[in-house]
Amino acid sequence: MSPGPDQRQALYIFGIPGRVGGAATKIAHLIKLLHCHFAITVVLPSVRILEVSGAKHLLTSCGVRAITPRDLPKKMQGQGLAICEKDFFISKRARDAKERGLKLVWSNEMMWPFQGEAEAAKEGLIDRVLFVSEFQRKAFEGVYRDVPSFLTGNYIDPDDYSFCERRNPTFTIGRLSRADPKKYPLDFPVFYEEFELEDVRYRVMAWSHDIQKQSRWHRFGPEWALLGADKESGRKFLSTLDLFVYPLGHRVKESWGRSVVEAMLTGCVPLVPSGHQFQKLMVHGESGFICTEYCEWKAIVRELYENHSFRTKIGRQAAEHARTKLCNPEEHRQRWIEALSF
Repeated sequence: MSPGPDQRQALYIFGIPGRVGGAATKIAHLIKLLHCHFAITVVLPSVRILEVSGAKHLLTSCGVRAITPRDLPKKMQGQGLAICEKDFFISKRARDAKERGLKLVWSNEMMWPFQGEAEAAKEGLIDRVLFVSEFQRKAFEGVYRDVPSFLTGNYIDPDDYSFCERRNPTFTIGRLSRADPKKYPLDFPVFYEEFELEDVRYRVMAWSHDIQKQSRWHRFGPEWALLGADKESGRKFLSTLDLFVYPLGHRVKESWGRSVVEAMLTGCVPLVPSGHQFQKLMVHGESGFICTEYCEWKAIVRELYENHSFRTKIGRQAAEHARTKLCNPEEHRQRWIEALSF
């Protein structure tokens, strides 16, 4: 049972909710998940940002206030949650919120600390740190040795990535990630082309100038669609893919795998590399595929390409697994209530 409106604990979220980007969508989904249990206030650099981010309707429908840091009361109670705010510590916003009386909860989605984060942890500004996986927690064990931590995982609202049957006239493989060259193996274009599929399209989002520069040695043919960040909504883009083929560069480790789970929710079959923590997100051969050697990637892609019924079966199982095991609202709601109640 949810507490009454006057009994809810105050929760101040520092960050910009929106429809694009991992942190922005995470905040938006958490607002929908938690607004009945917490009296949420979103703290923004400017309230005008809501018009750009498309989150104004969300906040209104959930009864969530939006203010700027200058509007914060001098004396406060409750929790302050900051998610992937890269200048949260060096801008002094963390210190200011702490001095006003908030308990600070910090969630970093990456595998490296933001500027000022390690110093804030050492100084005691952070009351609790949240991690999305044990894999990520291990990467930060030296930074947060003396700070209480909590494992939340990641919540994606399954209604935002509804399942859709694939009926592409041309078999399509692709990927969606942050526009970071490190996310791509140095041989990326050839990685796809060496699957040697006869009739295929390749769709990639979000492509950038720096990624293009890294792949300048390759001549992209008409079968390639290289889309800029936010060119399409994530759901629309993923619905155009038959396979979500996600090789990663040797310079990056995934803390969780948000785009992989988004793909699964839509029924897109994921193929991911070993050596991260994707084994926590799928069952190999049932709801996706975890590959080590290139010959594995190629054999699985070709089998899925040639066997429509098998591809459809795995896509449905991936969607069901993501919806019931990874993105169950009740399970995540209880986990977040526990994470924010101390």
